[in-house]
Amino acid sequence: MPVAHAAAVTATLSVTSTWQTGFIANFTITNLSSTPLSDWALEFDLPIGESIRHTWSSTITQSGTHYVLTPANWNRIIPAGGSATGGLRGVLSGSYTPPLNCVLNRQYPCT
Repeated sequence: MPVAHAAAVTATLSVTSTWQTGFIANFTITNLSSTPLSDWALEFDLPIGESIRHTWSSTITQSGTHYVLTPANWNRIIPAGGSATGGLRGVLSGSYTPPLNCVLNRQYPCT
């Protein structure tokens, strides 16, 4: 039977504020490994009616309702034991629904 191992990295994406036409979310990526983590990617989906207007400490690409945050030039490498933080401002029409299917580097689910 395989032994379960703790994730080498963790990611959180949490909404800190919502209002009638928008929301703010922050992310933290923590490198728990003993080696640097470079060129991370935080992916998630938003429901129809929600979109991202602005990010900080990352760049963003979009395909339909799927979004990918990648590092800014200055936080591209997260040292062993270190973390990177950033956030985004979203816009919405209708009621707010949190991001779905959040995953870091296509393998670590967000918390």
